[in-house]
Amino acid sequence: MAREQVGDASMSGLETAVPLLIEALCGAGGAFATAWFWRMAALGWKSVAAAGVVGGLALTQLAGQIPALANFVGNVESAVDATARGVGSLTPGVLVGVGIAGLLGGILSVCIIGLIRSVGSGRR
Repeated sequence: MAREQVGDASMSGLETAVPLLIEALCGAGGAFATAWFWRMAALGWKSVAAAGVVGGLALTQLAGQIPALANFVGNVESAVDATARGVGSLTPGVLVGVGIAGLLGGILSVCIIGLIRSVGSGRR
């Protein structure tokens, strides 16, 4: 009986992977745009991509923890939680919300790294 409940409530791999991929790609895109406009960050392209992916995933998870924003990112703060609840609807609103959160996360991560690097090197 427990197996039937788990089987009915599970998301497909695609329904879990699509929001994560959008978060990561939008985070990397935001990070690259920020690094291109703000040369003081002085990061290599691999570092920018990694910071953007991590920032995009992290900010979307954080947005999922805030009740007012959770509807915009589709409560994808935890893949386990989403799988357990059986959320199987990827609406355009959720996909846009996840993309925007990922984009802002990538931007913020490069800004934070750039500020830390500039303070550490004495530049202002």
